[in-house]
Amino acid sequence: MALSVFKLFAQPNLEQYDLKPIHFGFTLAANSGRLLMDMTSTYQNDTIRNVTVKNFPGIGLGAITNIRLGDYWDIRLMTPVISFVQRNLIFDYPSGKKEVKIESAYCDASLLIKYKSMRRKNARVYVIGGGRMSYDFASTINKNRGLQNPVVSLVPLTYGWEAGFGLDVYFEYFKFSPEIKICNTFGNAMYKDGYIFTDVIQNISPQLIQFSLHFE
Repeated sequence: MALSVFKLFAQPNLEQYDLKPIHFGFTLAANSGRLLMDMTSTYQNDTIRNVTVKNFPGIGLGAITNIRLGDYWDIRLMTPVISFVQRNLIFDYPSGKKEVKIESAYCDASLLIKYKSMRRKNARVYVIGGGRMSYDFASTINKNRGLQNPVVSLVPLTYGWEAGFGLDVYFEYFKFSPEIKICNTFGNAMYKDGYIFTDVIQNISPQLIQFSLHFE
């Protein structure tokens, strides 16, 4: 183990790798989905007193296409990336609580700009940011709902931005990059259905905090 670490930083690996105009890879990700909410001014009433969010861990898998712009700049296409996310809403009634599950299966396409530091031996840090488009194949906007069957749905197609940072580590045969990224959605992603469960909420903006392992 100690010998492998020493070899990693003692001699340069993949010295010509970053000179390639284009290269490919894949990513494995763990995420935590959140819902940023704004409540209506009348939500604290005799029916629903409060609404809170319970977050769950999720996973993702996707493809990477990296296009070289220069010594320090790249364009990165992350598509398709499939992410499974769950967040529950907990409605607080005078008589108890009711939990509504919101599950999503996102297919994401991201266009990102990557800025890399100068390479030191077999490592370099980077920052990344850009825009994304997401389609939720698990959207429940067509699901039957009612006062006794609460459903809160997110619209299937959303747009947003993402930003993060990571570390490129060059091994003998591949490049490995751990990365942390935050993904936010533009505007209101909630589907208004006319029932009290969405009437008490003014706005829902999904957010994703993601830890990824890239292999290129």
